Amino acid sequence: MKRKVTVQLSEQVAERLEAVAEQRGTSKAAIVESALERLLSPDAESVDDATLLRRLNWMSRQLEQLERDLRIVNETVALHTRYHLTITPPVPQAQQHAACALGQERFEIFAAQVGRRVHLGTPLMRETMDRLSATNPDLFARDIGEGAPLGASSLDSDRNAPVSTALNAEPELSAAAQEGGSNGAFPGNEQNLSR
Repeated sequence: MKRKVTVQLSEQVAERLEAVAEQRGTSKAAIVESALERLLSPDAESVDDATLLRRLNWMSRQLEQLERDLRIVNETVALHTRYHLTITPPVPQAQQHAACALGQERFEIFAAQVGRRVHLGTPLMRETMDRLSATNPDLFARDIGEGAPLGASSLDSDRNAPVSTALNAEPELSAAAQEGGSNGAFPGNEQNLSR
């Protein structure tokens, strides 16, 4: 059994209610009853809030992971670019066509390796960093000052001092990590690229 309740609505709300009822093919009474049921239900709001909170927490964790991954990518690209521009001599004009063909072949192999790693879900950089962190826990933390923001080193306080002076050590000229390498041209790898 249904009770009749009379309400007064502003002209704008009444027009919107009529439009929604027409659009959904339902009665205005059914829309109002559904809206009131949601409003008056004590569990509805808490369920919606809890669901929203879970989703926001999940999104926050995803964004933090994305930020970490982007930092890794940024540093990787910067180190590779510095290394590449430092050690690669210009190719003579007569050899540029062959160098481009070889570069294209190597890039296709590289792209296939990236695709395979992405498909398998095993990021090489994270895998390598986790392995290094497990074997040498102080490796990533040794240059970070106490209370320094993430990504800032203890050398940030003296930005004008060269790194070698600040550390009382010889300057590090190579940006390449020597972990056996993925390319036969790296030191420590017995295979050599014959191209």
